[in-house]
Amino acid sequence: PSFTAREKMFLYKDLVVDETHRAIWCPVRKSGTTSWRVAMLILNGMFSNVTAALNHAIHHDFQNLTRMSAKYNETDIEHKLRHDVNFMSYREPLGRVVSDYKQIKVGNTEFRRKVCRRVVAHNSKTSITGGKTEKIGINACKNITFSQFVNYVTRFHWNRYKYLDFNGHWKPTHLVCHPCHVDYDYYIDLETPTVTDDSSFLLRALAAPQWLNLTKENSVGSGKETKYSYLSQLSATQFQRLLSLYDTDYEIFKYQRPNQNG
Repeated sequence: PSFTAREKMFLYKDLVVDETHRAIWCPVRKSGTTSWRVAMLILNGMFSNVTAALNHAIHHDFQNLTRMSAKYNETDIEHKLRHDVNFMSYREPLGRVVSDYKQIKVGNTEFRRKVCRRVVAHNSKTSITGGKTEKIGINACKNITFSQFVNYVTRFHWNRYKYLDFNGHWKPTHLVCHPCHVDYDYYIDLETPTVTDDSSFLLRALAAPQWLNLTKENSVGSGKETKYSYLSQLSATQFQRLLSLYDTDYEIFKYQRPNQNG
């Protein structure tokens, strides 16, 4: 399909650029983003060791990394996408949701407490008003069930125009990276046994320092038993709503759609 200039900029808004190594990365939350943020910070010359880069990546998110749409116009972007190395990483969709839920329950950041507040409000059918984040503490986050979290994540499912309201932490991967419209050179599947070797191959292709290597993040896959222990807590209706939310991801990335109980 054809896109307006504004729509194209929206497609590219999440892409991160490394000018020195002519690399373009599409970050998908809960899909190796911390490890690749570290790599991009080092590739950009901002840090010379993993420990310092990791500390920055954890506490400052994407600060000091250049977003494509923030620096380039449409013509420059299309030129870079044709000539630079473009890559993205991805993982099994529902394992990604489970991983996100487990981190939200920790409730130790402002963002996580904000999500907790909204999950509680949505499930209690109360309105959300500003300035009350501090009233939702870590204990409240720990009490949120996976069922409640799924109710919140799937709340906009039946209105396609509400897709823009997805938080990036659980936004379907194809709506973050748009692989049907962006021709990526490398796709890193975090569920494969060769993910570490695949990542190292890409780093060497980008002329990264030999000492820079990535390891499996978050024990990727969340463990099949762990994932299904959470999915089994859902009603059949909740499970189908959640599964259909990521239906396009399953189709594009060729993952087998799971049964609720494994």
